[in-house]
Amino acid sequence: MKNIILKKLVCPICNVSEQSDKQLNEVTDTKASESPTLFCKNCRSLFADIDGILNLAGDVIAPKIFSAQWAMEFGPIVAAYDQTWRPFVTSFVSDLKWEMETSQQFMDVSAGMDVLDLACGTGNFTRLFSDSAKPGAVIGVDLSLPMLKQCRRKLKEQNNTDVMLMRVNVTKWPFAPETFDRIHCAGALHLFPDIQGVFNSIYHSLKKGSCFVGATYCLEENIVTNSLQKYFTKVHGFHWFYQQELRNLSSQAGFTGWEQQTYRRGIIFKVQKI
Repeated sequence: MKNIILKKLVCPICNVSEQSDKQLNEVTDTKASESPTLFCKNCRSLFADIDGILNLAGDVIAPKIFSAQWAMEFGPIVAAYDQTWRPFVTSFVSDLKWEMETSQQFMDVSAGMDVLDLACGTGNFTRLFSDSAKPGAVIGVDLSLPMLKQCRRKLKEQNNTDVMLMRVNVTKWPFAPETFDRIHCAGALHLFPDIQGVFNSIYHSLKKGSCFVGATYCLEENIVTNSLQKYFTKVHGFHWFYQQELRNLSSQAGFTGWEQQTYRRGIIFKVQKI
């Protein structure tokens, strides 16, 4: 594993990063080198590679059937995600093309930047950033292993070997402080169990002067639509935001410089760490 990537990681179990001898290290024996494995000198945890994807999520509980996370691991949905599923579902509340164009504009990635695409799914946004960031490091992470495998296949089709993929549980944050120039998260903030914790972690891992760009969906004031949204919250664990709620989450984490664009119920925002 490239040293530039390794230096960005901390153990998601004990989260120790201040002392170099307690950071994650790569297993160097011949057998392990065929499938890279990392270990933590502090708690002795091992983190293996699964088909080219570094698994930092540990043991993951199977998602509840028909939940949003279940859908992100259901084979037919994963296979149709980029071309059919994501554009179709998004069309009810936003527009995928608008999201991608606006996110790319807000991210403003340039050569040499280190970029983290949080909840990258099949990598439709990750691929937008990878060419612009060269020779910087681009890391795509998600909890869904099927999504990550699909992302890896698409990267191979484009002969893109620069993006590093990792399976990550955001509640066990595995990234070192002040290590990314840009962090991006589209279509996932509304699914995280501890949203404030995610904002805090993102702030922690951004370099000073860098920014976070997030894309999610807001509550509709219309009574009928609002009732449908609450149904999705109850059944699928989907959290719809108030715009002020997002601003509060950002400011409580320490971010400043709020910018936003909206389309239907979709919102894309940009905040900075100064």
